[in-house]
Amino acid sequence: MRGSRAAHRQTRAGFTLIELLVALALGVVILAVVSDLLISSSRSASDLQGRNELLEESQIAQNYVVGQLREAVYVFAPGTNINLGTDATTWRPGGSAWQVGSAAWPVVAVVRPPQRIDRPCATPSGLEPQACYQFLAYYPLPRDTWVDSVSGADDPGADALNGNRWVLVEYRAIYAAAPPQSTLGGTTYIPPTGGAARLLLDYVQPPALALPGTPPLFTLDNLRTAGAWTQTPGDIGVTVNLAASRRIAGRDVTVPGRGTDPAASVTTVVAVPRNVGKLP
Repeated sequence: MRGSRAAHRQTRAGFTLIELLVALALGVVILAVVSDLLISSSRSASDLQGRNELLEESQIAQNYVVGQLREAVYVFAPGTNINLGTDATTWRPGGSAWQVGSAAWPVVAVVRPPQRIDRPCATPSGLEPQACYQFLAYYPLPRDTWVDSVSGADDPGADALNGNRWVLVEYRAIYAAAPPQSTLGGTTYIPPTGGAARLLLDYVQPPALALPGTPPLFTLDNLRTAGAWTQTPGDIGVTVNLAASRRIAGRDVTVPGRGTDPAASVTTVVAVPRNVGKLP
């Protein structure tokens, strides 16, 4: 009798096979839920970090470009062909010179005055960049084209997920003397020799990834004088419409944001050059 009661207690103290299976199933469900939460949290953190980095870098680059444009003493008119050379980092994709006002491959080109007027431009050791007039051009290139053509600090590194993005490039050349304004017109312009291109911003959004109707990277406008491109302070406005886009872990991160409004999908800043018309 005592043995029978002990055996009965042992049977009640154990788990049946069904109970074990149910417990295992519940454990699997809990692990799956926790795993999904961790993955979702990790993706959100990655997206947020990527977005913050894109936003910060794009704001720095845009502020820099706008600052340079505001100091310009000459802005090349829409329709002007700018020949920067045949290097892959300076030649417009498609095999021709850049054209100011193009929507497909936008470019803006200006002449900037010296930043230092207390020094001579030409010195025994060569030209002093900050004491000379400079030609500046800003334009985009396909990221793969840029990465395949540069090295050193200007090489952001290969990124197979983002080869179809753009990079924003600054081309800078130095004038040995102030260029007379009369020499800057015409349909095609070739800047001083010895210029070089450098990377300003990685992961710029190209038109192919933008909302329909999104304004181009650069637009130029006559603000006061209709029908004429006059180098007069207050007459010229250069608009920089910037959006950055990067694919991270299979997801597209875009700043300032995609939304549905094309105008709100770019950060827009207008530069009104204050020194135009001050060339000899």
